[in-house]
Amino acid sequence: MVAKRCNEWFVVVAFTWRGCRVPIASPWRDKVIFDPNESHQLTGTHAALYRESLGVMLDVFREALFDGSEDYVSIWSFGVTLFDELHWQQQLSLLLSVSRCALNGSGDPEKWSALEKASFYAVYRNVLSYLEIERDLERMDASEMEYTLDEDELDLEDDDDEYDDEYDDGGEEGEEDEQSWQELITAAYQEKCLREGLTPEEIEAYLRYTPDGDGDLQHWFSLLESLADQMLDDRDFEMAATLMDADPEIATVIKTQLGIQPDYFIATADEPSSEAVSQMFEELAQLAGVPTSGDRDDDVAPF
Repeated sequence: MVAKRCNEWFVVVAFTWRGCRVPIASPWRDKVIFDPNESHQLTGTHAALYRESLGVMLDVFREALFDGSEDYVSIWSFGVTLFDELHWQQQLSLLLSVSRCALNGSGDPEKWSALEKASFYAVYRNVLSYLEIERDLERMDASEMEYTLDEDELDLEDDDDEYDDEYDDGGEEGEEDEQSWQELITAAYQEKCLREGLTPEEIEAYLRYTPDGDGDLQHWFSLLESLADQMLDDRDFEMAATLMDADPEIATVIKTQLGIQPDYFIATADEPSSEAVSQMFEELAQLAGVPTSGDRDDDVAPF
């Protein structure tokens, strides 16, 4: 077996069992740096980043609430298999549990189950999903748009001062205060490094990167991973699919080698009642700082 612990993180390349080489995980991820003595309640820009991601995740659940079906299935993937496989009601319940801990300091993340860790991690992977969407949109070439207009029909002298003034002054109210995902990630990472005693020069060196022409997703992924490490002491939950499908004997040996509890992956999530779901959504919306379902007009679409 090729496996080792790096601080609190493991790197597993493959496991040899009865002459068969079974791949387990890729070693490309950076090690987890988890400090059990650090405060696990998110503050400052890190908390703002978490709330922003949680708020847009709630749009998916708001759609389910508007649908009114207990069997509603969303096409949206948050990027964490263990979390994505749950019913949306279970996802909502788990998100509330971990968000209470992350934003209010209620609970102990070191006692989280695999499902709770996966749910917390989904908030960060959701940010990466939106960065991927932004990258794909930027790749769209305007010249490929099938739109034609006769030159005679184009009024180049049209000068609507009222329209121009509206947008020259900053567009919609409050828009100038909005931060991009990249700005939130960078500011949150800077705050984290300052708390850890790094100098501005060291932080700048960590943040420096060469654009890769692919949305720089690896750079932002690395920073998001570092931020998630404030609450997560491992990523064992990412091995759930592999170990649950593996031969029981193989899975037992691997879990023993890596210090994973035998029942770590088989914990289940309660499915709340319809009444409880509405209450959980309201509380999550308050934690995220977004309108609750009751604050929206009935004829307004969820997105």
